[in-house]
This record gives sequence, structure tokens and C-alpha cells, in this order.
Amino acid sequence: MKKTLTELADYVGGKVAGDGSIEILGVMTIEDAAEGYITFVSNQKYENMINETKASAVIAAPHIKNSGKPLLVVDNPYLAYAKIVDLMMNVKPAHPKTIAPGATIDKNVSLGNGVTIYPNVFVGANCSIGDNTVLYPGVYIGEDCKIGSDTEIFPNAVVYKACSIGNRVTIHSNAVIGSPSFGYAPDGKTYYKIPHVGTTVIEDDVDIEPNTTISRAALGETRIKKGAKIGCLVAVAHSVEVGENTLIVAQSGIAGSVKIGNNVTIAGQTGVSGHLKIGDNTVIGGRSGVANDLPPNGVFLGAPAMPIKKMRKCYAAIARLPEMRDTVKELTKKVATLENKMK
Repeated sequence: MKKTLTELADYVGGKVAGDGSIEILGVMTIEDAAEGYITFVSNQKYENMINETKASAVIAAPHIKNSGKPLLVVDNPYLAYAKIVDLMMNVKPAHPKTIAPGATIDKNVSLGNGVTIYPNVFVGANCSIGDNTVLYPGVYIGEDCKIGSDTEIFPNAVVYKACSIGNRVTIHSNAVIGSPSFGYAPDGKTYYKIPHVGTTVIEDDVDIEPNTTISRAALGETRIKKGAKIGCLVAVAHSVEVGENTLIVAQSGIAGSVKIGNNVTIAGQTGVSGHLKIGDNTVIGGRSGVANDLPPNGVFLGAPAMPIKKMRKCYAAIARLPEMRDTVKELTKKVATLENKMK
């Protein structure tokens, strides 16, 4: 696919500075770009490379001036880059819209128009699957599940019984939705497994990356609200509520009954203790440990997580601890010497 720079600018709602008639073949990184390709700058540290790159054009923010390259000027270069890649380079497969031989469809299953079910898929009894949904090889759907339209479930993902999956949801390989959570009641000698008889609800436009588990509620529901994006190797326990358009990055763990607000960002390898509330628009830095409720609109870091400005001071103090220890030792000796002189 070829597009002129002007056509791309129109597509992403930007403006051209320079020759808009040049043809673009695709997108490449600023370091590796070749003639005929467009690149992008969304980080200030790469701005000095604009005139060094071999790319024919650059997607850039409005403050970039006096470039020797034609520019596609847009307020959000990273978003424009994503849209252009999706337009020009993200080739989507053509699905057969049939049920393949080797798939197992149990009784009373309702299938919408244009559904594709690949070999070795199992769909349990009393399920419904919406229009144009795709189930890749090896997918397991338990009985009494409801799956919306235009949803993709990739190979070897598992949806346990009686779960609800919305429209335009993406569930990647080896993700597990609706499994029983980790819950045991001690009986004095061993542990009695607590039955988890609730459900898991995944609302519209949610993305769930590979090897993530979202457990069902013991009672009631675990709910991932619309537009949320959950990274790989994330564990979401029973009865958790994840708000709209919230991001949970890879290797994070959310304990049971946590309520997470809308537009929250939880960076990688963060742990959240059970029964906490995290307010809307909160940002939690990577490798944090959340042990208390967090108010809305804050930025937090560390274990235990605290306001980022305070935690940065703590980190600075930790870096100086060896010197501070030596200073304390020296002062202790001096105090002891003075005390001996005063005796």
C-alpha cells in the first residue's frame, strides 16, 4: 500500500509541513528508517535525530520547527503512528466464517452471523456467540457463557462456565477467564476449598493479553469494565472490579475484592492487597506495593506505595545510607570520646 503524505495527514487529522505529494510505503523506527518510509518522534530525546534519519517524512508534534524533512504535524504523534501502522501494515486475516471440522459444539448453542470457529475448539451447552466473533484453535468455552460480537479469542484461551464476554473483546493465548480463585478456610488440620459460585464479566472493548488470569467471584461477580486493558501475566483475583479505560501492566497482581476506579494506570510488577479502593485517574508506578486505599488523581510509587514526591526523597535517602551509616559511626565515636573527657 502506498499513500501520499497528504493522504496520511488527512487520515489522522494532521497537517503537512513540506512536500505533501511524497509517497509513503510504510512506517519504520527513526534509527532504521529507509527512504520511502515515515517515522515518528514522540520523545524529546529523539528530536535531534529528525535531520539524521533516512526516512522520507516524520510524524512530529507542533513545536518541531525548521526540519529538513517533510513533517506530518499532529498533536499526538504516538497515536498518529499507531493509526498509520494499522492502516498500512497491519494485515488482518480473512476468516472463513464457518465451523471447522474437529470443533465441538454442544447442545443449545446460539451462533450469530459470520462466526468463525477453528478446529479443536470446544463450546459448551447453552452458550451464545455474537456476530463475527472468532474462536481460534484450542479455545475452550464452558457451558452457559455469553460472548458478544466482533470478539477474538486466541489459541488455548479458556473461559470457564457462566461467564459473560462483551463486544469487541480480545482475549489472547493462554489467558484464563472465570477460574476459581485462591480461597481456603482452615479447619484446624488442613484447608477447606471455598467454592467460587459467582461469575466473571468482561465488558466491551477490553483487551486481555497472554497468560493472564481473571478469577470468578466466590459470590457475585468479578467485573472488568469497558475499555480496560490488562497486560500479560497479570492475576486478578475474585470479586475485583476494574474501572473503565484502566490499564494494568504486565506481572501485576490484584488481590480479592479490590475496587479500582476509572482511567487508573497500574504499572508493571505492582501488587495490590485485598479489599482496597483505588480512586479514579490514579497512577501507580512500577514494582509498587499498595497496602492502603489510594485517593483519586494521585501519583504513587514504592512499597508501601506513597505519593511519588515523598517516595523519590526516600529513594534518594536509601542511596546515601552507606555514607550516613559511616557518619553515624564516626559521630558515635566522637560523642563517646567527649563523654570520657567529661568524666
